[in-house]
Formats: sequence, C-alpha cells, structure tokens
Amino acid sequence: MGKTVLVRPPVDVLHKFSKPVECLGIAYCAGALRHHGVDVTMLDGMLYDWSEEETVRRILDEQPDVVGFTVILNHFPERTARVCLMLREAGYGGHIVVGGHAASFIPRRVLDANPAVDAVVAGEGEGPIVGYAQAVRNGDDPRTVPGVYARWDDGVRWKPAPRVHNLDTLAPPARDLTQEIIDLDGLVCVSASRGCYARCTFCSIPRFYGLERDRPLANGGWLARSVAHTVAEIAALHERFGLIELLVVDDEFFGGTEAGHERALMIGQELEELKLPVGFAMSCRAENVDERVLTALARGGLKHVFVGLETGDDETLRLYGKGQSVRQNLEAVRVIKSLGLSFQPGFMMFNHRTTLTEVGANLDFLRSIDELKPVTVNSAVDPHFGTPLNRVIEHDGALRDHGATLSSEYLDPRTAIAKRVTELTAARFAPFMEVIAGLQSSVTYEWRRTVPGRRPEVKRSIDRFEELCNETFVRVVEQAVEDLSGADAPTAAEAIADTNRRLDEVQSRMTLARALLLAGVAKAEGSVRYYTQNDLITMGQERHQKATV
Repeated sequence: MGKTVLVRPPVDVLHKFSKPVECLGIAYCAGALRHHGVDVTMLDGMLYDWSEEETVRRILDEQPDVVGFTVILNHFPERTARVCLMLREAGYGGHIVVGGHAASFIPRRVLDANPAVDAVVAGEGEGPIVGYAQAVRNGDDPRTVPGVYARWDDGVRWKPAPRVHNLDTLAPPARDLTQEIIDLDGLVCVSASRGCYARCTFCSIPRFYGLERDRPLANGGWLARSVAHTVAEIAALHERFGLIELLVVDDEFFGGTEAGHERALMIGQELEELKLPVGFAMSCRAENVDERVLTALARGGLKHVFVGLETGDDETLRLYGKGQSVRQNLEAVRVIKSLGLSFQPGFMMFNHRTTLTEVGANLDFLRSIDELKPVTVNSAVDPHFGTPLNRVIEHDGALRDHGATLSSEYLDPRTAIAKRVTELTAARFAPFMEVIAGLQSSVTYEWRRTVPGRRPEVKRSIDRFEELCNETFVRVVEQAVEDLSGADAPTAAEAIADTNRRLDEVQSRMTLARALLLAGVAKAEGSVRYYTQNDLITMGQERHQKATV
C-alpha cells in the first residue's frame, strides 16, 4: 500500500512567548493523501521540540516509503538538512521530499546542497505530494509529477502544478494533532482563504501562489472558501474538541473587494447565529478595516486583529509597495481599537536604507497609536527569497547572499548601531514581557484572555506596569538615537556601553516594580495563576452544568 510520513521538523528560531501553532500545511497534505487512499502519519518535531535524533528515530519507526518535510522558515534550515542526512546515514532508502514557502523559491539550491533530498515541491503541496506518493506506490517515476523539482541526467527539471482554484474542493485537513495542540495551550488553525491580492515588495506570499505561471516573481491572486464551508469547519472544531480559541491563518482575510467584505460580513453573522463560544484572531490590510464588517465579525467571535502597518513613513510605504498611506494606517488602528478588539501591528522599524530621522519618525508614529513597545521597535525587513525588494537591496549594494539564507546591511552605519541598541533593549525586556504575558494569561503576547474573577483595580495595576516597562525600556532606544544624531556622535562601542549602563538602571528599577506587582496580584487573587484554554473550557462546562441543574 505504501506509507507517507509528513514532518514539521524541529527548529531553533522559536519566539519564546509564542504558543504552539497547528501546522495546517502538513494537515492539508495528510488530508489529501488519505482522501486518495494513502496511509499517512503526521509528526511534529517543532511542536514537541524534538532533537534531530528523536525526529529521525520516530520517522524510521514508521517505515515510510516517502518522507515529506515542511519548511516553515524563510530559508532551508540546517537542522532540517541534518535530519535528512541522518536518515540516509541510518540506512533509509526511501524518498525524501521537502516543501514550503522558502523551499519553493530555492529548489535548485536545496537540491544542490542536499544530496539526501530527492525532490522539492514548489507551491501548494496537496496535489504534488499525492501524485508523488501514488507514483512511488505504483512503481512509476515520481519526478514527472507536476509541481516537483527533481534531478535528471541533464540537471534539475520541473513542470508547474496548477493552483487549487476552488478551495471548497480540498480534502479537510487531518486533525491528528489538534487535541495535543490544545493540551499544550497552543492555537488551533483554520484557513478561510489563500493568497493575497496586494503586491508588497518584501513579501513572498503573492509570488508563492503565482508559481504556476512559471515566471520570476509572477503574482497569484486571493481565493476564498465559501461562507458555509468556513463556518461549518469552525462549528465542527468546537463540537469535536470543545475549543474556544482559533487562529485564522489567512494572510489577508478580506481580499480587497466588495464581495470579499460581504463574505466576511456573512461569516460574522452566521457565527453569531450559532452562538459559538469561540474567539478568533485574523490578519488583514489597513485599507480593508471596515467598521461595519468588523462589528459583525466581533459579534461572531473576533477578538484580535493583526494589521501590517510596517512603517509610519509614507516614503517607506512606497518602498515596501504597500499601496496605502500613513493616514489609512492611523484610521485602521482607530477603528479596531474603538471596537474593543485587541490589536497587533506588523512593523518593520528598519530597512537597509533607514536613516536615524526615519527611526525617530517611526518612534513618534508608534507612540501616536499607543504601540511603542520594545518588541515592536526591534523589528526590521528580513530579506525573503522570492521578493522584489531583494532586487532593490541588491541594487543598493546591501544584499548578502549566503546560499541558504539572505541578509542585508545598513547603508548608514549609525542605523546599524541603533538596530543593535533595539536588540539589546528587547533582550533585557524579555523577562518582563514574560511576566506581563503570564499575568494576563496571554494567547499570544498581544491577544490576552479575560482572567476569571479579576477585579478592575488588579487589571489597572498590571496595565500600569506594562506601560511603565514600555516607556522606560524604549526611552533607552530614544536616548541612543538622540546621541547618534548629534554632532558629536558616539562610536559603536561607546553607544553600546551607554546603552548597557542605561539598561542596567532600568532593569534594576523595573525588577523592584515587578516584585511589588506580583506580590499585589498574589494578595488580591490568592496566587499568581495562568489560565490555559483547557482551564477556561472546563470552567465553562462547570458553569453550564450548574445552570442546568
């Protein structure tokens, strides 16, 4: 019959304060394989933080004919390469296939650098992985499957696979690991659409969905599932798992059209009619923030909105190809916060051209929307394979190609120093960030749960502590920018020394404030407790039982 194992491998780059997030990529591929009669097992090394050795052992225990790895980062990680090599060294003679966003743009690099890898899937994975597994099972040559890059005698070849244009026809994602995601207090995911209509120069998403056109940097559009299909899946997940939190992983929820907004409105209305106790988060562009539609979605459970603002400077917005203005960004934030929704800005404080004047303007912008935080300030353009901005960075002489990864350098050395200051500041802020997140039982750092029984004065004291942390740590960055902008600017060593001295003072002051806060919360609430999703599910069930007695 043949067996396929799909793997999200362990990675080093994990945000300490992020929750485990369900991997829909391998879940959709597993669902497609099962729909076509292929035996499949899902393994998640990232979820459990397995070692490379543990990952290899678990793969070999399944005795698969095909192993498929998803690459979730913007490059092909060394750890994934080592796992592939270790499989070969352990005697595995089956097929090793990799896919994902980054691998889709550098398939030849991946194959050239990793002899252990047989093939790279470029673009959406469902069709290619099914075709590959069926070819192996039937004794056919899997290299001929559309969407697959593979080695031939005359070099690497491929032919593009057509994109899935009716998302309702996709087999449902396999939910093998969903309960474990919940038990680890992670986020279960739903995909209501794919792609993005925008053309941001720093983003590879439109180009990923344009790979079927087989042209460099060709763009694909935004496609959506039907309202009924989307709502039915959310309802089914709640019915099956009892979950009350969901992450909608769409890169752009609305699609930029009137029809897309009406669809979103209907999703909100139908969820409201079902009266599901499910809160969800989503992402969208600033120009799609519509008060009427967001109100309907909020009534249906929307709690948290991520918007890619990127910068508070119109010229930089043009560099990024955002197609929107600072004024639109400000209005989007105003609407979201006026509805009582929690908000997270996508932001890139630095790019290779950034000047200290622009850094100052970005700081002022973030302050104006009450988002001036160390984690937001410490943000920068990260060059991705498959993005038009790379050509600009290369033209400016700032792009560095390391083979498996890309990086950029700052044209102004003072900006490089300022970026280092933000890194040091964010690192010193991290322990306080952990306390802030923990005290508010955060789903993500910005999306906080309502803590049962918490009195308003306790919440206010936590909010004041967070505000004080943000102000004092960011002030260190502002002081460094002021120093670097002066006529007698410090050297890099001097600026870093000054920063560390200031951070020592801030850290000492805030450590005392943290101790006082924790003591106050413990006194008011009996203990300092973190509430998981499972805790809240259980409490809701208990309330329901009491109400029906």
